[in-house]
Amino acid sequence: MRQIKLILHILGLILLFGCIKPYDPVIDSNAENKYVVSGQVTNMEGWQKVEVSMSSPIESPTYIPVEGCQVTISDDKGNLFSLDEYLPGHYEVWMGQQYLTPGTSYKVTVLTPEGEVLESGFDKMSPGPPIDSVYYHIEDRPTSNPDLDMRVMQIYVDLNAIGEYSQNYKWEIVETWEYEAAHPVEFYYDGTHHEVIPPDYTNKVCWITALVKNVFTVSTRNLSQNIYNQYPLQTLDGHTSRLGILYSMLVRQLALSDGAYYYWEELRINSNEQGGLYEKQPFAIKGNVVNVSNPEKDVLGYFYAASESSRRYFYQDIEGLVLDYGSECYESSLGRFGWREYFPREYPIYYFYNESGYLRILNVYCVDCRCQGGTTIKPDFWPN
Repeated sequence: MRQIKLILHILGLILLFGCIKPYDPVIDSNAENKYVVSGQVTNMEGWQKVEVSMSSPIESPTYIPVEGCQVTISDDKGNLFSLDEYLPGHYEVWMGQQYLTPGTSYKVTVLTPEGEVLESGFDKMSPGPPIDSVYYHIEDRPTSNPDLDMRVMQIYVDLNAIGEYSQNYKWEIVETWEYEAAHPVEFYYDGTHHEVIPPDYTNKVCWITALVKNVFTVSTRNLSQNIYNQYPLQTLDGHTSRLGILYSMLVRQLALSDGAYYYWEELRINSNEQGGLYEKQPFAIKGNVVNVSNPEKDVLGYFYAASESSRRYFYQDIEGLVLDYGSECYESSLGRFGWREYFPREYPIYYFYNESGYLRILNVYCVDCRCQGGTTIKPDFWPN
């Protein structure tokens, strides 16, 4: 009898756990194949830009540009500006300072190749103050190991907008840093041995420029004064090559309308603070662009106007921060079969002789800094 009960108990467990399936959330297909229109007008004379693309599946995000659109920016004073496509899905127009004044409202209109008209509402350019102070503190942050902290360089900005200025702000950071390959090209093998005299330093020094993807927004609407001190921006640690030689940030401060602020604040919450799909389901944030031709079709993105103040900063030899970052360059010894180990498809094989006179094989990362995504063209703003 006991054996029968035991068998029935085991069978019940098998049935119970056999019915448990991994949870695979269903993503609404309506979240893809939507137009995305984004862009801005600032009070800085120059190129004003708009992007037109299609949304992609959330499980495989990719940029899908919409080419061949007719894009115009208009203001509430009757001025109309036609944009040209300079890259697939990227449109721009040069606007003079006389057309870019706080208090003016702007909107964008897009005619797609399919004949659909996409249009934003008017967004009013709010006045903003110059950037106040940007500075950093060296701080210790807790890690997953309770006995180990991580030392970081935390960059902050102060906002002083006392006066007739907006109460809503967004900061954008474009970072640039210099880095080097470990070696110049001195020797290489492509079936024949070559010595490069003098050594070739052409691809030894590179620069990378990238937009920091984090969203930084703040509003002083609920504060007693239009001031906000020590707002945290970029965080850097010693495990990145950014601080290895020289690091630069272009900080852009944008004064926003209420509508633009609420859009970017929602985006900040959804991106910066998202802990994962199961903690917070990503969502498509509704912007201020509509499909005039087919109102039932949602359009994503936001077009806005902002007063801009920008300033560039340089950092190197940060006291209190120990640099300890890896490298994709690695050396190896010549194998037991010598140069016969290498096939023509692997040429050229770079090598050098170390201080002890031993031949060492180098991978391409050791001699070509471009392999890490940078360019050998020095930025115009870079110090000599």
